[in-house]
Amino acid sequence: MTPKPVILVADDTPANLSVLLEVLGQAGFDVLIAEDGESAVQRASYAQPDLILLDILMPELDGFATCERLKAQRETRGIPVIFMTALADTVDKVRGFDAGAVDYVTKPFQPEELIARVRTHLTIQRLRSELQESEERLSRIFESAMDAIVTIDAAGRITLFNAAAEQVFRCGATDAVGSPFTRFASETFASVLADYTRDKHGEEPKRPLWVPEGLTAVRADGEDFPLEATISSVLAAGAPLYTIILRDVNERRRAETECRQLQGLARSLQEEVQAALGEGELAARSAAFAGVMKSIEQVAPTDSTVLVTGETGTGKELVARAIHTQSGRKDKVLVKVNCAAIPAGLIESELFGHERGAFTGAVARKIGRFELAHEGTIFLDEIGDLPLDLQPKLLRVLQEGEFERVGGSRTFKVDARVIAATNRDLEAACRQGRFRPDLFYRLNVFPVALPPLRERKEDIPALVGCFVEKYSARLGKRIDRVPERLMATLTAYAWPGNVRELEHVIERAVIVTDGPLLAVPDWPPRRRGTAAPAPVATLEQVERAHIMDVLESVGWRVSGDGGAAQLLGLPATTLESRMKKLGISRKR
Repeated sequence: MTPKPVILVADDTPANLSVLLEVLGQAGFDVLIAEDGESAVQRASYAQPDLILLDILMPELDGFATCERLKAQRETRGIPVIFMTALADTVDKVRGFDAGAVDYVTKPFQPEELIARVRTHLTIQRLRSELQESEERLSRIFESAMDAIVTIDAAGRITLFNAAAEQVFRCGATDAVGSPFTRFASETFASVLADYTRDKHGEEPKRPLWVPEGLTAVRADGEDFPLEATISSVLAAGAPLYTIILRDVNERRRAETECRQLQGLARSLQEEVQAALGEGELAARSAAFAGVMKSIEQVAPTDSTVLVTGETGTGKELVARAIHTQSGRKDKVLVKVNCAAIPAGLIESELFGHERGAFTGAVARKIGRFELAHEGTIFLDEIGDLPLDLQPKLLRVLQEGEFERVGGSRTFKVDARVIAATNRDLEAACRQGRFRPDLFYRLNVFPVALPPLRERKEDIPALVGCFVEKYSARLGKRIDRVPERLMATLTAYAWPGNVRELEHVIERAVIVTDGPLLAVPDWPPRRRGTAAPAPVATLEQVERAHIMDVLESVGWRVSGDGGAAQLLGLPATTLESRMKKLGISRKR
């Protein structure tokens, strides 16, 4: 099995690293990352990647200096370097080629262009060692490139002409190979090419040359088009060959315009989906929930921290989404974290990331959720379940906007709007020592309390209509109305599971309904007859159950502040002895 090409990405911006990891990974590459120039040099030395994507603007050792260091070392000299830059100045791009780079990608980049250039230069790198063995094989591999690639000999005659070049120049390879390349070059472009291919003693091998926008080439039918290109040279059997990688600027601009249009369409569709979800499921006719909607409108435009409270199933995540989509950060990411779903030993790494080797199993650096949420919003659901020993670190992020990764010493600054949610009584948890009061006050800047569904029965008909429409469309059914008697029954029900329970009941009803009239068979749940009296528990059973409840509430912490022993008013050794006697142990 052929090993995957290894790409080293050096960029100090976590958001860029996240995007590049996804794009390159999906394209079939193994990806290594470095967050500064020094780390890039070190990783390239021992990992020997096939290609390096290098950001120019990095602190301390910038991209130019990093590239010069790489080209000065024997073990990394031959690794091709592609610069990633937002700089538009030609001087900066020329400086990059002088430092030893083979190409550049302009930010914000298009994934297709990035992958095409990476594959192109991986191909060229492989061909440098294989060119002497088989020019025919070189031609076949060049055919897979998306950019127009033309190879010429010292006399300027075309020796390779890939499929992309056939499209760009509107000329078949059989007609092009053997003819002078000047037939496709404007006078100025031909002059640049002649100067590069002119034999100059003491300048072998020649460095790649970037041909900036402003020059033109000529198609076989005589049409001129603007171009941007790179020219590089290689010796094959002692004779020079020159490779021209060429792009039609007009085609690139058209692709960029289409990309922007698609991005705009995607945003528009996302807004429609969010509107369909948020505005429908947050339907409010009751005065109780109208106050919630007013609070959302008031706090959304600010960056204030919001604490959403309410029973399970009342729609806390929907409120968080509504706040985000109505805020100035709506075009940025909304990162969701369920603090109760992540094991206590891993939640710090999940929130703040970790360095390689920080703990057993940390085989690579990981970016945390707060870094991913930079300039966006992070939603911390079930915040009441956050371990007590991690709460000071979260408090620091809220107050100072900074943190360190697990196992690291570098301090990261982050700008993320925090929305937290819980179904617990955090004030009671503070009194019991299970939640830090200072963190509670910092989270409780703008509280939003969601009423249970039983206190907003006026909203039930609108919610039923929303869910019927949602699941009818999903299942391809047409349900026109809900019987009045059924609606009255739905409205009168207490709904202990709140909106979530109502949604599941309607989903089940839509599944079993065959006609245009909604039916909910076997609902509401029938009241059972009077149950037999429960057997009287022994004192030992009561004691065991109470100790288990307390241990569960503190996350099985026996001793220390906020531990079970402190809450039960027992020495830790006494509690441990009782646990042993009663056969209490934590299930793994």
